[in-house]
Amino acid sequence: GAGSLPVAVAGFAGLAFLGTPQVVLSAAAVVAFGPVTGAAYSWIGTMVSSLVGFHLGRTAGARVLERFSGAGVRRFMRLVGENGFLASLIVRLVPSAPFIVVNMAAGVTPMRARDFVAGTGIGIVPKIALTAFAGASIVQLMRGEIGRHWVALVVAAALWLAIGWFARRWLSRRDGDKT
Repeated sequence: GAGSLPVAVAGFAGLAFLGTPQVVLSAAAVVAFGPVTGAAYSWIGTMVSSLVGFHLGRTAGARVLERFSGAGVRRFMRLVGENGFLASLIVRLVPSAPFIVVNMAAGVTPMRARDFVAGTGIGIVPKIALTAFAGASIVQLMRGEIGRHWVALVVAAALWLAIGWFARRWLSRRDGDKT
């Protein structure tokens, strides 16, 4: 019911904050609440946890982040400084560092919160949608309702790989400009 939203979102945000992969959390939400509700809860939970990380980065500052970050995070911070919205969107499609570290790194940069929210809000949709779709298809396959679901799964996987490939190419082109 409606009471499960705050509990699900709090659990999702807490686990995401502890470093549980987003795909695992989305899949769990889909299993628990079904594809549509699970995807919606997943999106809200991801946004809540990313904003907590972003604001932690704002308040904790660069010193704390440097302890946890590697070259990927430094590269992301440089990209964000140049184009906040796009970098925030792309980094959701091509995971380059743990979710919590990425959120905190964004908070440390001078990036506007509005750009972070917009880029994150759009960037997490394909992964959540594909997870919800794949999860629903796998459940139907396991029930023996094979039909067209295996085709849909293959298409979803191909789409996900294509999005990741294009995002990675964009990132490496942006990185190449600096050398």
